[in-house]
Formats: sequence, structure tokens, C-alpha cells
Amino acid sequence: MQVMVIGRGGREHAIVWALRKSPQITKLYCAPGNGGIAALAECVPIGELEFGAIASFAKQTGIDLVFVAPDDPLSAGLVDYLEERGIRAYGPRKNAAIIEGSKVFTKELLRKYRIPTAEYESFEAFEPALAYLKRQRIPIVIKADGLAAGKGVIVARSYEEAEKALRDIMVDKVFGESGNAVVIEEFLEGQEMSLLAFVDGETVRPMVPSQDHKPVFDGDKGPNTGGMGTYSPVPHIPQAIVDEAIETIVKPAARAMVAEGRPFRGVLYAGLMITEQGPKTIEFTPASAIRRRKCCCRGWRRRCSTS
Repeated sequence: MQVMVIGRGGREHAIVWALRKSPQITKLYCAPGNGGIAALAECVPIGELEFGAIASFAKQTGIDLVFVAPDDPLSAGLVDYLEERGIRAYGPRKNAAIIEGSKVFTKELLRKYRIPTAEYESFEAFEPALAYLKRQRIPIVIKADGLAAGKGVIVARSYEEAEKALRDIMVDKVFGESGNAVVIEEFLEGQEMSLLAFVDGETVRPMVPSQDHKPVFDGDKGPNTGGMGTYSPVPHIPQAIVDEAIETIVKPAARAMVAEGRPFRGVLYAGLMITEQGPKTIEFTPASAIRRRKCCCRGWRRRCSTS
């Protein structure tokens, strides 16, 4: 079996490393890959959004499965494009990848199906968004609607910072078209938890939870990044809390997508906050920008010096 992985980052490196262990795989490619991946698979100089070139290579080489990992080609419809040409591909189709590609869509889905999440409002124009912002409590969270490499979420700790974030996103378009709409969301406190799951329609098989670190500086200071590191397992979060998150958030979200005619197939990344009221959804995305209060102590309910 010949497999081609799409992507160039650490995530794709891990996927290639795992796939290489399978005795069923006779040849492994990665497009475009990187220097580390080149030690495990044959790297092909094709970009993630070069759909035609990917399909041509897959056809000519006799690829049995294309594993699409990054969010950009998923949101742009690479899985649809390949399947329309008779090439098997793993990952959500474009109409399902919207749960990772649009924060407005995700928040509306969560609200419609009563899945726990932070309170919010969404806007497509700057002035109404600013007027709403001025009525809210600080700190507050400003999110660009679309993909922004994990940097489109700003935790504002003053009105001045919040207004600047709103202006940067909606007026100055620092994230391009991803800032055509914004979500203004209440700030949640608690322990962050990232929960990935293999999803096929309503079938959900969760992985071991992890905790992600996004701010660029020590002590959770500075702007969010695409990710400064993660660890797993997360022993200070009880299994009962993990189970609650699966039953009240991940499984209902999968069912909601089926009900909306957008069945999700692939790996769904749930960015969660374990609050005093229980688990709440921050967003669904491989590059989730999650606010957390990291804790050095074993009990997740206890505050500590790093709060």
C-alpha cells in the first residue's frame, strides 16, 4: 500500500513516523515534507494547496491513500477534489472542515445544539462590534473568524487592547479575509485540555487528552502562537472530567454535524476549558488558540502561583 501525507510540520512528521510502523505500507511519501520527514519518507516538492499537482502525482504513482493533515487544504476542499478524481483521501470534506475553518459557524453550531461553550456574539462590521465590546467585561477574547495559523485569537486585558485587536482584524485586515467576521467571547478560567478524536459521522473514538501551550513567553505571557509545545497525558485532570467532555461536547458535536448534513470524517481537535461549571468548548481546530490558567499543582480545582 502506497500512502501520501500532505503537510510540512511537526504534526505531519508524527503522522509519517506512526504510519511507517505499519507493515501494510510499502511506500510512504510526504508533500512537501521537511528535513526531518525526509529521513522517514520520500518528500515530494508539491505545496499543500497545489491540488492539481497532488492529484496528478497520486494518479501517476499509484497512491492508494492520501492523508490530508493541515487545516488550510482541508478547508479549501482538497479531500473533495481528490475523491472526485477517484483518489482515496483521509480527512473531512470541505463542508465538514468548516467546523475548523470558521469560528462563527462553530459557535452558532454549539449554541443551536446546546453544547457547552463560552457566551459570545459575532459580527461582520466593525462599528457594531465595537459598540458591543464597550458593554462587555474585561478580560475578553477577540477571534478572527477564519484560519490564522493559530494567531487569530487575542485575549485582551484592557479595552484599549480589545479595541486595537478588533481594528487590526476587521479594519486593517492583518489576517486577510479571515477577519471578515469576528467572534467576541467571554473569557473563561480553568484548566485547558485538548482532546483529539477519530470521528466518522456519529462514531467517535477519543485519544488520550493533552495540554497545549500557546503564548510565546514564559508564564503564559505574550500573544498566542501556532503552538509552543504540548504534553500528554494530563494526570491532574480526572478521568471523570475527560469522560464528561466526551459525552457533553465531542459526541454531541459529531451528531450535530451529521444533523446539519456535514458529517465529519477524520481527526477532530476539540480545544476545551475545564471550568468550575464543567468542560466548555473553546473551539474545534488543529491550531486552536486556547486561553488557560496553567497550574503547577496536582488538583485542577486548586489555584496556585502560576494562576
